[in-house]
Amino acid sequence: CRSALVGPSEFGPLALRHSRIPYLLCFAFQKMASALRPGVLACGILANTYVAKLYMSFGIRISGKIGTDEGANASKAQLNEAEYSGPFLAALLYLSAKGVECSYGGVIALLGQVVYTWSRIFGLPIFPIGALTRYIALPMLITSIYKTLD
Repeated sequence: CRSALVGPSEFGPLALRHSRIPYLLCFAFQKMASALRPGVLACGILANTYVAKLYMSFGIRISGKIGTDEGANASKAQLNEAEYSGPFLAALLYLSAKGVECSYGGVIALLGQVVYTWSRIFGLPIFPIGALTRYIALPMLITSIYKTLD
């Protein structure tokens, strides 16, 4: 994980102090990814699914918002999240059963699920980023699974 922004800059001492931020973010992501095993990531995916279902049941249906724009948006977000959680869970649990230590695809999948679901529900304009990360995560998980095959 290298960044073109690492190193000296023409903007003086302030830029030198902050020029390592992209490198540090990459380093932090690598450390986080190595600490989170596929089984833990699967638990995160399942927890996000559970909380989204609770929100849909108690925050939308019981409160009578089912016919509103807010209810329709939350319903679409929860259904889309449910569409992706199944394949992600299956892939992560398989990798966990095979003893794979680290899966960057799993970290990206979890982050994508959380970002997409909750930014869509709360109307934040960043939900396409969550959707795109899931498109990146799935082929990464497929590759990780393929590497375990005999």
